[in-house]
Amino acid sequence: MPILNNINKVEFIEARFLKDITVVPGKGVFLNMWRNFLTLDTVGLSAATSTSKVVKKNTIYNIKMTALLKTQFLVGNRHLCYRLTTVTGEKYLLGIERAPYPITTTQENYPSVVTDKSGTTLSVEYSNTYGLLPILDL
Repeated sequence: MPILNNINKVEFIEARFLKDITVVPGKGVFLNMWRNFLTLDTVGLSAATSTSKVVKKNTIYNIKMTALLKTQFLVGNRHLCYRLTTVTGEKYLLGIERAPYPITTTQENYPSVVTDKSGTTLSVEYSNTYGLLPILDL
């Protein structure tokens, strides 16, 4: 699993709208039709890292994604999944339609120094056996 940096677009969708996707372990995912991902208004580039470890003969991937947003982002009680697009045009799916779901946290930044970044920091953590899935049908 590659380490991803330079993500220039972050989109989200409720996990329930990802039914009927086809996950090909070790290869990626087919969305099988158009999905209504909503774009988050990010500041600069976002980043994601992927680490893996073997537990009881299973590879467990842990993905962490961070993005700075221009406005507040209210998650509520929704289970969200994310589509990440890199500057080279590659697209990845973070999360699938069933548990375990990505854990989304937000932090409002009100810095005391003008040169520090303000806005909302979006952090997403996801652990499963698939990892960050390349989208194969786009």
